[in-house]
Amino acid sequence: MKKIIFTVLSILIVSVFVACQKKELQEQVQQKMPKFKKEATLVTETLTDSASKKVGPIECTSVITVDYPTKGNKYLLNSIREWIIDWTYANDSIALDDPAAILKDYNKNSMKELIPMAEEVISERDTNEDERQMGYAQEMTIKKIYENDILVTFMVTTYGYWGGAHGGASAWGTTFRKSDGKVLDHIFRNDKQTEIQEMITKDLQKYFEVNSWEELKEHLFVDEYATSVPMPQGDPYIENDSVVFCYQQYEIGAYAIGMPASKLAIKDLKKMLAPSFLKLLNSHSTK
Repeated sequence: MKKIIFTVLSILIVSVFVACQKKELQEQVQQKMPKFKKEATLVTETLTDSASKKVGPIECTSVITVDYPTKGNKYLLNSIREWIIDWTYANDSIALDDPAAILKDYNKNSMKELIPMAEEVISERDTNEDERQMGYAQEMTIKKIYENDILVTFMVTTYGYWGGAHGGASAWGTTFRKSDGKVLDHIFRNDKQTEIQEMITKDLQKYFEVNSWEELKEHLFVDEYATSVPMPQGDPYIENDSVVFCYQQYEIGAYAIGMPASKLAIKDLKKMLAPSFLKLLNSHSTK
């Protein structure tokens, strides 16, 4: 009898010890997991700079407008500012706290591209008069379009006219984690791409006001055997309670369709989200 009691007590002691060890290990793991705290609002200042020069009858113009971050988490500030440097192709020797210099450098480089184009048109005798009278332009806008307590999204839009029937435009969104400035470019699980494409395809049917994939295909540049649209070239980004997938001009269709975008509600995508991004969202919803 004593042996049985001793055995039971030994098992209980071991069980308690294992449970304590397990709890301690879980606490250690949780401590190492990233903690997403509520971050203060990112303060930005809207700055604009422009440059112009007339080459014969052709007016060359460059304009840039930027919501430049001025106050917030230092890691986030540096990340967004460096991202702006990359987009504007500004000289990376320019100080990150000198946005005016960044904008001026963009316009200087832009004019170096536009002026030779205009000079070439002027030198060509067979160029029609209408084209000689049209201005050449490059424009860029970098705008903060969404923010909550854990992430912030910026949008870069560009427009350029370099002659011809029409200009060209683009729109690219980027979402940053506010705690450390990380670009959130891995929102979805790798094994869910096919399902996401199917959801985008159905959403684009509403955009084009059609009722089937076969009808939608008539508007797009896709393989005849394709069963859904491809993923966009650019990363998806967050705006309000949706994930946005934006296609650039000519990416999936003719110039006339513009830049179609699909907005899918985050609540409908929960099973497809990458674990790290889902954890980030859950931290926001529990605040």
